[in-house]
Amino acid sequence: MKIKSLKESEKDHLLTVLEKTHWDLEKTSRLLKISLQQVKSKIKGYGIRRPDPHGS
Repeated sequence: MKIKSLKESEKDHLLTVLEKTHWDLEKTSRLLKISLQQVKSKIKGYGIRRPDPHGS
């Protein structure tokens, strides 16, 4: 059984919240109780990219 690191868990949780909020960063920041700047920083730091809505 592989145990995820805290960073992996945080990234997965952030992705889940982003998907549930349809990538509304302000709503994501409120739900996670962190600043908008922190959300943006974490997205950049984890190399998260918004999926192409057209599937390309």
